Amino acid sequence: MDAATKRRKAEALKELVEDVSAVVLLEFSGLTVKDAEDLRAKFREAGCTYHVYKNSTIRFAVEGTPHEVIRPLLKGVSGLAFNPEDPGAPARVLRDFAKEHDAVRIKGGAMDGELLDEQGIERLAALPGPQELKAMFLRLLMTPATNMVRVMNAVPQGLLNVLEAKKDKEAA
Repeated sequence: MDAATKRRKAEALKELVEDVSAVVLLEFSGLTVKDAEDLRAKFREAGCTYHVYKNSTIRFAVEGTPHEVIRPLLKGVSGLAFNPEDPGAPARVLRDFAKEHDAVRIKGGAMDGELLDEQGIERLAALPGPQELKAMFLRLLMTPATNMVRVMNAVPQGLLNVLEAKKDKEAA
């Protein structure tokens, strides 16, 4: 591959990664073709972009971006995964896949200009996704209204209890 083609690939990758908040690097040497296809499918299902690039292509692509901190990790075979909407999605897919396949190793990654080691990727994977965050936010918004309805319902309920007790007393 000539230098111009390599530079075009690096520029295209740079356009993809410069606006994402997190990228994840993995090593997959020794992975069977079937398992590699399965890994790609899992990334696709999670809405992630996953490609295998030459380390020099990744090195040029992250140059001048907040992800430049991953440059020391670019040794051996490298796969790069990211998701523009859910920074934790590639980390969750990789964490779960690596538990089942010894040939896959988490190299690390970057989030908002900070280098992440394997434990950092684990913490990133533990972050809730956008759907969970929306559900948490809606639950937070609904709590005061629910509590207000319960308080407003308490007075009539108390009156009904008193009337029911009086009726039972008169019947006895």
